[in-house]
Amino acid sequence: MAVANVDRCIEQNMPVARLELYREIMRQGQIEFYMERYAESIPLFDRAHHVVVESQTEIHRGLHKGDVFYFRGVAALGNNQPVAALRDILFAYVEDTLGTPYDFEDNADRTPAGRLLVDGFAIQLRLLREIKRVARGIKQVQQTWLDAVEPQPILLEAGHSLDLTEADFLGLCERQNLALGPAALGFPQPRENRVFIGLNYDRNADLIPEMRLAIIMRNRTPVAVRDVIIPPGNSVHDVSLLLLHTCGSAVFDVTNPNGQFMEIERARDYGVNVMLVRAEPVGHPAHVSQMIADLHYPLFTYRDREELRQLIVDHLQ
Repeated sequence: MAVANVDRCIEQNMPVARLELYREIMRQGQIEFYMERYAESIPLFDRAHHVVVESQTEIHRGLHKGDVFYFRGVAALGNNQPVAALRDILFAYVEDTLGTPYDFEDNADRTPAGRLLVDGFAIQLRLLREIKRVARGIKQVQQTWLDAVEPQPILLEAGHSLDLTEADFLGLCERQNLALGPAALGFPQPRENRVFIGLNYDRNADLIPEMRLAIIMRNRTPVAVRDVIIPPGNSVHDVSLLLLHTCGSAVFDVTNPNGQFMEIERARDYGVNVMLVRAEPVGHPAHVSQMIADLHYPLFTYRDREELRQLIVDHLQ
């Protein structure tokens, strides 16, 4: 059965003025999120969702809201709200099933929401199967696909087919009290989508949220050694090199030299595309060590965090 696919991408279909507002609110929310101010980020993600809803009303069609639901859900986890977290992660999963081409609903299992539901909450897969079945039925008719503006009716229909209400969903999870923290050492994303962050953790760790945000804005996955659990018997340096080896690109801040120089030197052996950044010095030209200069990597200077973010966004195009 041939079905014309529906493009629900916000970037392509949201009115320009609302798109700029949405991007700015999401940026503010992600900054709060990555600074671990989860309670402050949730109202911002609420506002971003409201902008999308207004846009849907204006253009008379559904748009993909998976990102805003996912961030709001994970923020709820960080804010110790497991019921709200699961609800929003399930909403994100529904949105992801609607965002795939017809008959490719299983691809939603590979999205961040799908992975968190399966590997994090350890939810019973029968609910996810029903969500995909309901979404596929909606997508069989292009108009109903276009008219699918909110995920809740789809989630409730999937639950009803299993004799479940929304209040039952948390009970389907083996892990009901997830907590945010370091992840196990693992590499679920394609190598080309992973971007390593290297810097002096003692002096410049405050730059990590801005660097993360820039990488996420390019739909890549930021990778930093502080975000993983160091296995027993391994040094931070060894794990850092291992993480670097799993990345297609890397951004190193060399304002304050430290252990990142070893990683920069090894990046070429690993086939990693390297970008060097450093704060613009006052009163003298930017300088890096001769060892780094001999590698001939591009060096960019920034005057503030906003410029740092934009340099990374532009470089990762």
